[in-house]
Amino acid sequence: MQKLIAVIIFFLFSTLSLYAQYVNSDSLIIVPGFEMPMTLNEFDSLRFESPETEIVPGQFVLQPHIPSGKILSEFYLPSDGKVISRFGPRNGRMHSGTDIKMNRGDTIFAAYYGTVTRAKYYYGYGNMVVVDHGNSLETGYAHLSGFLVETGDNVVKGQPIGLAGRTGRATTNHLHFEIREGKRAFNPELVFDFENGKVRNETQSAYNLTELHRALTPAGYSVNEATPQHYKVRSGDSLWKISRRYKTSIKTLCALNNLNENSVLRVGMVLKLY
Repeated sequence: MQKLIAVIIFFLFSTLSLYAQYVNSDSLIIVPGFEMPMTLNEFDSLRFESPETEIVPGQFVLQPHIPSGKILSEFYLPSDGKVISRFGPRNGRMHSGTDIKMNRGDTIFAAYYGTVTRAKYYYGYGNMVVVDHGNSLETGYAHLSGFLVETGDNVVKGQPIGLAGRTGRATTNHLHFEIREGKRAFNPELVFDFENGKVRNETQSAYNLTELHRALTPAGYSVNEATPQHYKVRSGDSLWKISRRYKTSIKTLCALNNLNENSVLRVGMVLKLY
């Protein structure tokens, strides 16, 4: 009879997901990570009350849900450069990200820790990397000229993941950067002050992107002036003034428009800015 009871107890214990070890006939079990044995009822209570837990040596840890705002407040700027096209309607279509002017081959960085879920050519986005950061947060990096990661790679914040380019539907070398929460695209300028190269302070008190959007949109958060591709010269303009206004150099303006530093600008003259 005792042998039969022992066999039944052994069978019950072997089905436990944590592979608890049978100790004695009093139904005490040893659970990895706990110093003291416990009864089967105690163990089942722990499993029932804390279904989203994992056992680590010395403690029973409940993994909390981290607010998206906490993650966003720790984001890393994906690139340096000026904003040339902002989030929102553009030419009758929805532009679901922020375009940042870059040179071909410039390094693009991961905004946060995560797993690469896409690193391939993707329709009008061209070569695109998508990183899943958990909490339904994703970031996208499009029009790349090259990849520095592969699908399935785990990346850390600030890690190089690609090279800037103009693949897909693009007229110039730039980064198209997206932030999505629950597959919905949000304006990256909710999170980043691109002009000053930093994360906005408001992210620290927001629970998620939806809350951040509601808080900042009425306040006119988007202060970065998008740089147009062309500029029409106005009275009083000079190469120096235009270069300062759009954060470029006189040398670049001259090279793009076949000018020299002493060229006279005519009112109405159209200059390429990039």
